[in-house]
Amino acid sequence: MALQFTRDVRVVMEKASDRWEIPVLDGFSFSQAVNSSEITVNEAGTTSRRARLLFNDALAPVEWSMSTYVRPEIVATGSLCRSIEEPLWAALLGADTFTTATGVFSNGSLSPAVAISAPTTTTNAFNLNGSNISSMTNGWNLYFQFEPTGGTAQVYKLNDVVVNSATIDFDIDGIATIQWSGFARTISDNTNTTVAASEVELDVLATDNFIRNRISTMDLVRSDASPDVTYNVVLTGGSIAIENNITYLTPEELGRVNQPIANITGTRSISGNVTCYLDTGATKSGALFTDLVGDVTTVRNSFDMAINVGGVGAPSLTFDLPTAHLEIPVVNVEDLLTLDVAFHGQVNAGNVDNTDEATIIYKGA
Repeated sequence: MALQFTRDVRVVMEKASDRWEIPVLDGFSFSQAVNSSEITVNEAGTTSRRARLLFNDALAPVEWSMSTYVRPEIVATGSLCRSIEEPLWAALLGADTFTTATGVFSNGSLSPAVAISAPTTTTNAFNLNGSNISSMTNGWNLYFQFEPTGGTAQVYKLNDVVVNSATIDFDIDGIATIQWSGFARTISDNTNTTVAASEVELDVLATDNFIRNRISTMDLVRSDASPDVTYNVVLTGGSIAIENNITYLTPEELGRVNQPIANITGTRSISGNVTCYLDTGATKSGALFTDLVGDVTTVRNSFDMAINVGGVGAPSLTFDLPTAHLEIPVVNVEDLLTLDVAFHGQVNAGNVDNTDEATIIYKGA
């Protein structure tokens, strides 16, 4: 008999024969609930019958969540920029194929197939080109392996994992993190089978690929104005969320415990907010506030927006939103006046067939 501790966990993500070890932060979770029905009997008489019966109707999808740091790096094979958490991005954005030699994730179910990632010797860009699909691919698996020193390992396998959302958080005094959440079709006890990562070139023990946020910036070009107006803002923090809004189809046959059979993607949503000091420079945050609060005619503005988490050097992470819509910033009255700017990723020219709301660009050191 052995007790299991969360600090002994090792998380491995799997697609076909490829496996990636993903270091996670404290606070991860995974669970599967059952949906049940209740029938009650309440009959009066000399001898009353008062009872209740419960029936298991269906298993709900497995729900999981975990957090990782943002960790780009240049790997030995091809001197390409990769990231330790890259399979999670790939699953979030619709990839079903990985090519080991090139480090490229792609969606092969589309015709023609489209690449999800584009690793080069300095950057790796993840796009949304393969995400206009009605259902995320099966075949991604997650292993939560509790491996105590000198004890018995406990392994749980989440089968047919989908990544529903990613939320990137950064602040001036912290390290950039991503909160991941999603679903799986089933969970199984695989205690007799531990798995090891095959993508060994991704160095999970490296210490030079964490992103510090002290020099995060935002570059804005308002493209729906003539002439274009440019703003350069130094950020104190922010949060960016990408959502797939996935739901599941589950049969409702009587006399059995039904299981989820397929996931369905909902509206793709990209939104967030950034915070900064109120700076009265000509191209700073004060000018941005003045221009937005004074615009009472534009119903949908358009900004070419680049949020540079960790600055423009390496390592860093850039969110490129070429046609972002900005809300009027909120002024917070503190020791120093600050602004909270909410934004939304939009498709170009309002064409909902496009998948160009955002590009996620890693820059490795």
